[in-house]
Amino acid sequence: MIKNFLIILVFVLSACNNSVQEVEIKEVEKKQIVNENLLYFDLELIEDIDVNQGELELYKLDNLQVNYIEDVVYISGLINTNACDSFIGDFKIKEDELSLLFKNNSEEPCMSNSKFKIRVLIKNPSKKKYNVVYKVEN
Repeated sequence: MIKNFLIILVFVLSACNNSVQEVEIKEVEKKQIVNENLLYFDLELIEDIDVNQGELELYKLDNLQVNYIEDVVYISGLINTNACDSFIGDFKIKEDELSLLFKNNSEEPCMSNSKFKIRVLIKNPSKKKYNVVYKVEN
């Protein structure tokens, strides 16, 4: 009887472990990298925004900072978004313009907003300086 119980317990625990691994894999898949020269893209929650704070401009990138470190472009800024949004980062270069693309891949409805810090690292083997612009696709 105890032997059967232990065997069942082992199977249950291994099944739980597999489901946790599946969730971790799905989380990694959400942070897709579209462009091979995009080294890093991340959104860090800074604060939840109170609905009563007044008018709020969503999807506007503020405090844009562009730094050139060796052969890498480091871009950061603050953006107000719907709290349930989830973005995939991408970029395009055309002549002297580097266009950041933030694609929202969330369809989850949400009534709250949040401020996020965006960080982007891009390979820049030519060590060229660009005019940086951005576009948010919902």
